[in-house]
Amino acid sequence: MTDYDSIGPRIAQQRKARGITQVALAHDAGVSVSLLRKLEQGSRIASQPVVAALARALHVDVTTLTGQPYDREGPDPDRIHSAMPDLRRALAYWDLPTDLGVTPRDPAALVDDAARIATLYQLDRNSEVAHRLPALLTETFAALQDSEGERRDLLCEALLGMFYATHAVTYQSGYEDLSTIVEDRIAGIAADWGDPVAQAFASWVRTTSLMRLGEYDVGLRILGQALDDVDPGRREDPAALRAVGSLHLRSAILAARANRADEAAAHVAEAEQAAAHTGPDTDNDWRNLAFGRTNVAIHAVATAVESGDGPRALKLADEVHFSGDVLRRLPIRVGHHHMDVARAQLWQGRTDSALASLEKARRLAPQQTRRHPTTREVTRTLVRSHRRANEPLARFSAWLGRDADR
Repeated sequence: MTDYDSIGPRIAQQRKARGITQVALAHDAGVSVSLLRKLEQGSRIASQPVVAALARALHVDVTTLTGQPYDREGPDPDRIHSAMPDLRRALAYWDLPTDLGVTPRDPAALVDDAARIATLYQLDRNSEVAHRLPALLTETFAALQDSEGERRDLLCEALLGMFYATHAVTYQSGYEDLSTIVEDRIAGIAADWGDPVAQAFASWVRTTSLMRLGEYDVGLRILGQALDDVDPGRREDPAALRAVGSLHLRSAILAARANRADEAAAHVAEAEQAAAHTGPDTDNDWRNLAFGRTNVAIHAVATAVESGDGPRALKLADEVHFSGDVLRRLPIRVGHHHMDVARAQLWQGRTDSALASLEKARRLAPQQTRRHPTTREVTRTLVRSHRRANEPLARFSAWLGRDADR
């Protein structure tokens, strides 16, 4: 990694290319000049809301500032990138009334494959997921043509599971255009199917790109409407209750990024109420969204981090305990939690603890950890803060330049 590859120098490059002063850019983005100066110098981590605000003020995509997708070229490129051309072609086929050259299997088999894909994603095997998806999507699109009744319902269920995984791997890898296309596909399938929980799921997914763009108020309005539509008070359905909990957790993150800490806390409290009635933590399939008490606790920490409250985030993190079952089934969620904790620890000057948290994230979910901007920004800040040689930090920094599958 080099300083030039970090967000700060990219901000400075885009600003200077447009002939904009730091004062003018800070004003347009709604941030302080001192913060912008520190970001450009690389002495401060750029939070996602600040990156979104600066990207909007500079009229560039967020990925222009983050540098994603990472590691597409060079002697040891990330293998996930080689799957994207086929995945892009497969997504173009989804509603075309044409012979796709495949003989689809029974819908139940495709539902099973969607569940296996979801499990691979949960286990941080994103490269494998990305390479499997094109053929599975094409087969399911072919099966969906002229289908109706129960058969069509099963195919919609399979597609939502596959699209969920497609959205996850494209978004996390920095393919912003593809993840946005998938959000539209999910909305279309959910509307066609007519299942209220599927439509709530579509709203949840839709807000992912809105978060990246910094459109928090729009996202909260979408989620608020989804909460009204799937109200489990009218539908005595455990899946609906889990959807409500997931919608509240996503709302909490959006509110925290919008600097509305009280609103974020209220959404977490609502999710806690839902989790009290849903039983054990669920997996990450399209319908359940990894909802349960553990994920509520993780989001409580995340909302504190997104609100910039490092002490509260670390206090809450000390109270989070992961069962062996959660560690086994949901390493990506626990790994993301440790990345959030690393940010809070760095803010509090606990540099050794921050590195230890990144190492935990790496052990649990190496592909996710390596591809996430937080990992790179925290690591660069740690490198700059250490005036003496630090062998563990040097090894971790070097690992960021290697294939995440190793």
